[in-house]
Amino acid sequence: MKKVPSLKNFLTSKKGDLDGFKDEKYGTSILGNIRHPEFNLSRGLTNITGFLSKGGKNKGKQILSEDEQGDFDRSGGMGSRSYLAPPQPPSFSSNRLRRVNSSTLSLNRTKKKNLTVEELYVEVAYTILHMIGCDSDQISKTELLNHIKDAFQLDENKHQHLLDIATMKEEPYLKLNLEIHSAKNLRGKDISGYSDPFCTFYLTSNPYARNNTSYKPRTLNPTWNEEYVLDVNSTEQDQLRVDVWDFNPEENMAVKLKKINEVKDARGVRKFIKETLGATTGKLTHELLGSVQIPLKDIPAKGVSGWWPLEKPETKKQKERGEVKLTLTLSTEKDGNLSSQEHRHLLKILFAHELQKTSAAPFTWNGEFSRESVIILSQHAVQGKLTGADTVLARWLVYCHTHCDLPLDYRVFLPILEKLKYTVDNSLLSAEEETKFVEVGLIFSQHCIEFIRKHRQFLASDMEYMVQIESILKCLQHVQYCTDKINGTDSTQSEEELCSQIEGAAKSSIEDWYNYVLDKMPIENNKLMRVKNLTNLANILGQDLGEGSAATHKLFKDALDMDYKKICYTIYSTQFKEISEKFVFETCEQLNSVIYTELSEKDDYVSNSIGIGTALFELYLALQSIVRHGQNILTDYEFERSCLYSYHVWFNKAVPRWLDIALYKAMQRIVKAVELDDLSPVDEFVKHSSSAVDIKTVLMQIKTFWVQLNWPDVEASYTFISKILDDVCKTTIYFSDKMVERVNRGHNNNAEFQINKSLCLAINNIDYVLQYIQPFVGDLGYDTTLAGLEALNGDMVAASCRRTLKTLVQNAMENVENKILEILEDVGEKMAPVISDFLNKCACRVTYTGKDCEDTLLKYLDENLILLKENLTDRNFERILSVIWECSAQSLENTIYHCIEARKPPSYFRTLCDILKILENFFYGDRAPQDEMLEKMRGMLQLYASSTADLIAKYYGTRLNYQRSLQVDDYANGRVALKVQLLNQHLRVEILNASELRPPEIHRGTIGASRMNKKLRARSNMNMSRSQRQLDWVKSKFSSLKVQVQSAQVQLHTAQTQNQADPYISLRLVPESKFTDVPKLRTRTLRGTLFPLYDEKFDLVLQNASERCKDAYLQILVKDRGLMGQGFFLGEAFLPLQELQGNKEVELSKLPQLHLPLTRPNDTDSDLVLALDSRIHDRQAREFLKRERRKM
Repeated sequence: MKKVPSLKNFLTSKKGDLDGFKDEKYGTSILGNIRHPEFNLSRGLTNITGFLSKGGKNKGKQILSEDEQGDFDRSGGMGSRSYLAPPQPPSFSSNRLRRVNSSTLSLNRTKKKNLTVEELYVEVAYTILHMIGCDSDQISKTELLNHIKDAFQLDENKHQHLLDIATMKEEPYLKLNLEIHSAKNLRGKDISGYSDPFCTFYLTSNPYARNNTSYKPRTLNPTWNEEYVLDVNSTEQDQLRVDVWDFNPEENMAVKLKKINEVKDARGVRKFIKETLGATTGKLTHELLGSVQIPLKDIPAKGVSGWWPLEKPETKKQKERGEVKLTLTLSTEKDGNLSSQEHRHLLKILFAHELQKTSAAPFTWNGEFSRESVIILSQHAVQGKLTGADTVLARWLVYCHTHCDLPLDYRVFLPILEKLKYTVDNSLLSAEEETKFVEVGLIFSQHCIEFIRKHRQFLASDMEYMVQIESILKCLQHVQYCTDKINGTDSTQSEEELCSQIEGAAKSSIEDWYNYVLDKMPIENNKLMRVKNLTNLANILGQDLGEGSAATHKLFKDALDMDYKKICYTIYSTQFKEISEKFVFETCEQLNSVIYTELSEKDDYVSNSIGIGTALFELYLALQSIVRHGQNILTDYEFERSCLYSYHVWFNKAVPRWLDIALYKAMQRIVKAVELDDLSPVDEFVKHSSSAVDIKTVLMQIKTFWVQLNWPDVEASYTFISKILDDVCKTTIYFSDKMVERVNRGHNNNAEFQINKSLCLAINNIDYVLQYIQPFVGDLGYDTTLAGLEALNGDMVAASCRRTLKTLVQNAMENVENKILEILEDVGEKMAPVISDFLNKCACRVTYTGKDCEDTLLKYLDENLILLKENLTDRNFERILSVIWECSAQSLENTIYHCIEARKPPSYFRTLCDILKILENFFYGDRAPQDEMLEKMRGMLQLYASSTADLIAKYYGTRLNYQRSLQVDDYANGRVALKVQLLNQHLRVEILNASELRPPEIHRGTIGASRMNKKLRARSNMNMSRSQRQLDWVKSKFSSLKVQVQSAQVQLHTAQTQNQADPYISLRLVPESKFTDVPKLRTRTLRGTLFPLYDEKFDLVLQNASERCKDAYLQILVKDRGLMGQGFFLGEAFLPLQELQGNKEVELSKLPQLHLPLTRPNDTDSDLVLALDSRIHDRQAREFLKRERRKM
């Protein structure tokens, strides 16, 4: 076998070597002949079809000689252009046997014959006139003849002359090519249940010319794969008969008897007996398994292949006898060498005609021929008995020859190379054909490599070229495989060399494309435009690494396991860093900060800084996209050593400026959003206006900026997050100020303050932004940054940073909430005077009705608070409700104290009490508030609004509660023992004794000198006249003198009794207003003792006792009799009458003793006492207090 150059040697040869190839008959580079508006593509059909017209003029020349084909291409009218010539036909050293393999070349190429165009035309016309196959009448012969006339470019006279020659030729001798493949499911005829099948076959016109196959022992599914050629007399009359037999060898009796062990069933026994008897008689019989008969007239031109069922025509009852697989084709008796040569040139002529007729553009012809051409080529191949190897090699050589001038769709070559691969694997080509294949394959491979070297330019013009790349990669693999198989070289090394060549071509194409894109960028001296150009370039590269090269990467990865994206990323990162790193560093260093003011928008300096900063951020994002692709493409080790691994360092000094720009733009949008806000709800389901939504969008844009930044350095990220939180606080506070300024615009401060919807919307807007701060901070994802800090610096540093960030978030929310409270308090302060005025007017009405207050205070509340309720969110309404309530309560409290100071009658306080209920119901509804101020005002109003009798009853109740709260150890004033029995009409009391009495002491101060009175007088001194202040001074002096006299009397009495007492006990029923008909009773006086024993009984007549016992008490007073008969108060005890109703049927002596502690009035400045003291025009109150003061 002839050794041919390898693909590597050819591709790596020097320019001179390649020129040597070009000077021969193999054609030039595919890309060198392309003309295109962008890449110089052209069709070149004239070069393909030119030789036909030349051949028509030189009618007698032998243009189809294999030896002279190259000379014809150089001298046949095609100029200096050289072409790829058809290969030499293969030759064999010996003749073919009758029995041949279907895929073996059946060509006997022992000598070469020259053939003219006229001879080829006659042969083709002869083939058309004598078409074979049952489908030969699908198209008229006239159409086929006209088709070849056009293809060969002959005039009518010449065509008719050559057709007459073909018509006068003798009809061809037909051959039947039979291939017997296999059979299945045959019947078992042997005693073992198997058969030894073989086939006999013949044509029914000559039944004696029989042939047979080999036999296959002990099988029911034999395989033969044997081919035969039979002479056909008439396709209309002849039929092929195939019989399948069970082979029975000639055996003697001894051999037959040895097979007794193979018998398996009754059928085997019968068969054994039959064969044994046959052995004794010496007869040899083969048993027929089944037959099939096929008419030759049913065979199409392409032949027929399939399974035929076996039958026994003689039997009436047909059984399943199995199937046989056959392949049948018809052909003529023709020189195989000449047929192969004719077929190649016929294919070339018809192919050129198809291209010319369809005006095919480069890379568009997909291998489809017209129906006429297909039938002509099929008939020529069938009649010439050309094998698949012959036809596929012819297409390979012709297509490659044409491909040099007009690039074909590479998908055309794939099925051809796949068939050639099978041909090479089975060694079906001769050495000469293998050499021709390798030589043409080298030229074809060069064209493929050249296409890859410029594939980015092709793809830039049309992505449809992607299918060409896919086909090229597969074709190169097939060509390399076949070349290695023919040359016997190491396929692994060849594959590596091929991958290296393809990778080099791909790198060259990628670099050329990068330089092409870079050259298209305009040259700018302006810094901003240079940044934008770099951004555009980075975006283009990033897009190419993503979707742009995804399909190409998959092709190279699947075909060669070559990482196309890795090549792209390596080239792009290296080149981009070289042109941008230094410039970006310098630009970031020169970037200045911007601070928002209302005048800064007109500053060109600020606008320029914002423009450059924004462009730098866009460049950063574009680079980030490229690097993200690099992370997915490269391994961690490779990525850490890539050129763009530390790209973010270039922008280190720009990040603070970006945050300034983000804050600046946020302020701008806030101003614009507030100005464009029409102060109406966004829709019916919400209570905020459009500016709140806009500000939320502003914050989302800041968050988006941070997410896009995705800064890799965790320590710097912590600093940036802190600044973002501070900027968010500034943004929301600024929005609050602008919102309030917008609402207050045009408001008349002198008019009565009225709530409006705009104010409600402003409050809701600020609260809406406040509610978004916490989710906003959560979306920043600072937990990831803190986790990075923890891994880098430890838990303590991370915990400290976490606390700092939480404090920043809390401060930001508190600042915004305080802003809301400031607005609400301002609303409350403006409403408070109006509410206070209403309260004063209502309180001054002695005769109060609910209608009066409803017409005044509630009207104002309806117009304002109800408006707030409808337009504020629940959260904000609760806030402003608290504020207004506090203002209203404070106004009400001031009114209450004013009325107390003015000693207003209870009717005033009842009016204020009703007003308080109205306010409470309006502000809180059914929910009773837990408000200390409210409870205090309610209690004070109820106290001052009560009647004097009720106040006195409450006073006694208070004294009783205090008395019961004392423990035994707390009986400082002594105790009294007694028995009490309540009967139907009177109260019976037995005073037993008193003990541990306390002598009288000097008590300083009176109820009138209480702290509350001082407070009230202090409030009113500034409003008193001079005479009133003098009168007040005289009263205070008189009270002081009275106290001094009383103190002197007590001191004298104590000295005389030597710290003893002359006690006596008096009994009375209180309140006195309920028991005016019951007299006061007293015991005798005991001298000089603190433990008096009385044992005295008293009866107090009490009519209707059961009805008068409620809130009634038995008062037991213990006094010390003085020198002048006056009594000094030692203590008193109270016994509620209601508790005495259960002992009417018991005798007094049997009742248990009651030991009651003695107490003295001690709460001299209680609200209850002050309420009584304020009623200067109430005699009952004055007398009651007078008695109580005496106890002091």
